[in-house]
Amino acid sequence: MEKVSPNPSDIGAKMHQPRALQMLDSGEHYTDLGVANLQLKDCDCEQLGNPEARCNEIYEYELPADAIERANLGFDLDELPSFIGVKGGAARQVLEALVHSDRQLPPPRDVDLVILEEVIANGDYDPDEIRAVASDLSMRFSPRDAMNGYGAEPVQSAAEFMRQHDFTINQVLIRKDGDTWRLLASTQAVLDTAEHVIRPTVFEHDPGNSYRIGNKLALKAVRLLSDMQVQGIDDASIKSVQLPDDTYGDPKDDYFMQTLQLDKALEVSDELAERYVKNLRSYRMLPYGCEDMSAAELYYELVNRTNFIPSDGNASDVFLAERENGGVVKLDDVIEGLLRQVPERFSRDYYDSKK
Repeated sequence: MEKVSPNPSDIGAKMHQPRALQMLDSGEHYTDLGVANLQLKDCDCEQLGNPEARCNEIYEYELPADAIERANLGFDLDELPSFIGVKGGAARQVLEALVHSDRQLPPPRDVDLVILEEVIANGDYDPDEIRAVASDLSMRFSPRDAMNGYGAEPVQSAAEFMRQHDFTINQVLIRKDGDTWRLLASTQAVLDTAEHVIRPTVFEHDPGNSYRIGNKLALKAVRLLSDMQVQGIDDASIKSVQLPDDTYGDPKDDYFMQTLQLDKALEVSDELAERYVKNLRSYRMLPYGCEDMSAAELYYELVNRTNFIPSDGNASDVFLAERENGGVVKLDDVIEGLLRQVPERFSRDYYDSKK
């Protein structure tokens, strides 16, 4: 592949991370991401505050052993067959290790795998064996996702795969080339990783909803922000959207997504869960009637509202401990307490619905 050095003027006028520029210069141009060709109708990516359309290349980086070790993945990449790649938080962590070589990284919460269809097409593989291996590895590395039907994701095209990702920092993919492990990353993934920026991709700005993002993405952005802050990254930020104004729907009322993101935070630590709830409060995105709850109280309340099954480990322990402590005040009691503060004509509909 031809090695192409990106022009800094094309990838961000305010770029001030020399290590990111050095890394970009060390990569080999793999393909174009193709974001500029997205059908955004009359919407300009610059209006969204999203520079992704100008940073639409994918570069490939050889992974030295020391970078893989710093990434602290918790397993040996060589345990994976050549037709299996790595996406998500584990791949993001490898990019973090390349850009910020001085950081101590915690192990990822889980490892998300992909099936590389391009590799399979060029090899002599038994389809049944591929499915069996992918299923076994998914159960090992991401058991909850696998049990819910979200095993290793088939990837036909790296460009298409990255273009349809949720955040630019997730436009990353680890794959094996012969005996060498390589990282594919979009230009914007490198830049935003260097700056600790959480930025929804252009793909996630829904043209049918005035180019706003959904509740799931908004809540996940706050969790990712909280995760970075707990790791001591004080300058972490969410960009290209203003929360909660740039969200369609109402995240306060999306109880399942609220529960899911808090569950994922609790899987990591109580500290992350508390920071996540604190940030939700700051963004005015806590569920209705739960504004003063702790992370444990909120989790207990949401699990009961949604019949959500807590993840094994810390999340389940927190739920059981809160149940033994008697839980929190019932939501109806909270609502009725609030309604007592308003004129009767405004609360009549609520009481009528309870009859």
